[in-house]
Amino acid sequence: MSDRALVVAIQPNVCVVHDGSEKSAVTHDRRPPGAARQEGARPAGAGPGGLGGLQDIANRAGLGWKYGSAREIFDEIVAVMPSYTNLSYDNLGLTGKLYPNPDPEQSDGTVVMFGERFNTDDGLAHLVPAEWLPAKELPSAEYPFVLNTGRLLEHWHTGSMTRRSFALDAISPWAEVYVNPDDAAELGLADGDLARVTSRRGSIELEVTVSHREARGNCFIPFHFREAAANLLTIDEIDPYGKIPEFKFCAVQVEALGARL
Repeated sequence: MSDRALVVAIQPNVCVVHDGSEKSAVTHDRRPPGAARQEGARPAGAGPGGLGGLQDIANRAGLGWKYGSAREIFDEIVAVMPSYTNLSYDNLGLTGKLYPNPDPEQSDGTVVMFGERFNTDDGLAHLVPAEWLPAKELPSAEYPFVLNTGRLLEHWHTGSMTRRSFALDAISPWAEVYVNPDDAAELGLADGDLARVTSRRGSIELEVTVSHREARGNCFIPFHFREAAANLLTIDEIDPYGKIPEFKFCAVQVEALGARL
């Protein structure tokens, strides 16, 4: 890489900061609970000296961090986040507070946001019409199925944590393709059979689940399983405005491979 440094930016939606004294503050970008204080247990994955390790990385990047505790960091978060107004490390308690919270000493915070009005000038929700655009890749004679990808209840994203859980992995231990019963019958597929799913970009082999949830001409593959990675099939297209990857729609073919041995 010659004299250039590689910088990897990680933007978590959950932030756990502990200061090595078995005290920590937890916050994230979803409201319940908005923030909480943990004492007496080191957060999972925090490792020895959690704040020290994070601070060392920041200082190597030239940021000059000099935080001495989780309290200092949380108080700085409050200073730059208007929605955290009135919260402090001391009034979080061990169960956390919801925000906004006008009186955290007496209240756990606002349970339902926008119960009477939205945060707009007239208090009403503003709906903006959007122009419909077709998917970039539509089904064809060679690739007649629409592939949708997503999560299972038991796993999260790449499964780096949930697939290490004995209970969760016992419920959903391997990759599956969910196929409509009529499509499965035409393809000669039954529950538990193996199938090969192929797109213009790649091919994976996985177990079949016959599912009434899938419409005819559609199939679903969860993306948690690296041994049958769904994104080997998905298209690289992004929408022109939000720049969101089109992981929910691409054309595939499904081929029966017989019963699992």
